[in-house]
Amino acid sequence: MFEDLVPLGAVIIIIGFVILLAGIVSQVQSGKSKVEGGGVIFIGPIPVFGAATSKEVFYILIAVSVILIIAFLLLRRNF
Repeated sequence: MFEDLVPLGAVIIIIGFVILLAGIVSQVQSGKSKVEGGGVIFIGPIPVFGAATSKEVFYILIAVSVILIIAFLLLRRNF
């Protein structure tokens, strides 16, 4: 069942790289680039540590962490 999702995952990754590249190119061309970042460390499905350069980025990290926890729990169920 999950073998059918591999091509979908590959397409989503490629789309993510294209969006990232388009964002970088547009920021460089406009001349007003600002770098912010953050990260979360997961142990299993539980986020243990998170840090970010601004509050907005931290809130995005929290939202992504919640989405990843939900995805883990949904995919972990026995079908």
